[in-house]
Amino acid sequence: MQLNRFEKSIVRHPLRLWLQRQLERRMLLKLFAKPLPAFSCALEIGCGFGEGIALMRQELGAKEVWALDFDLDMVSHCAGRYLEQNWLHLCQGDGSALPFADSQFDLVVDFAAFHHIPDWQQAVAEVHRVLRPGGYFVMEELYRAAICNPLSRRLFEHPEENRFNHAELLAVVEDSGNFEIVRQHQLPALAGIILARKTFGKA
Repeated sequence: MQLNRFEKSIVRHPLRLWLQRQLERRMLLKLFAKPLPAFSCALEIGCGFGEGIALMRQELGAKEVWALDFDLDMVSHCAGRYLEQNWLHLCQGDGSALPFADSQFDLVVDFAAFHHIPDWQQAVAEVHRVLRPGGYFVMEELYRAAICNPLSRRLFEHPEENRFNHAELLAVVEDSGNFEIVRQHQLPALAGIILARKTFGKA
């Protein structure tokens, strides 16, 4: 599901950008042990206006970045923002049917995209498929209480059925294959951040 006009304006608001560049950046980096793993090929699901791309490249040191969004306008915006960057590959697509090969990436990130995906459980399974053994999956998500309330329904457009909370998201990640939870934190009922690692038990 695409963001509506109001949500796009929120995502691009200077306060939202400040939060991403200051607070969320620190939270992201604290998930990983030091020194950071070397990421040769990374994927962002739901690239939006491209802030996550910058984090993956500049802060996590990804050598090659793939960025996917369901909204073609978002893909076009990122293409204009990152002109002639041969380390970046953009495409339009569905997070629950990723157009990538098995075990293609050593890092996959979801910066609040999965709560827009109707079949988010299938999206988790797709991440497991495209992630290499030993690779990392970062999730920063909004939960049912944050998006399925009268105010959110009035302002935004999100799927109403089959939404999740922190425990339900953790359970699906753990049950989807051979993921181990490395670190996880939550803002009670509203949002959370999870770092999972695909173990070497299965391809």
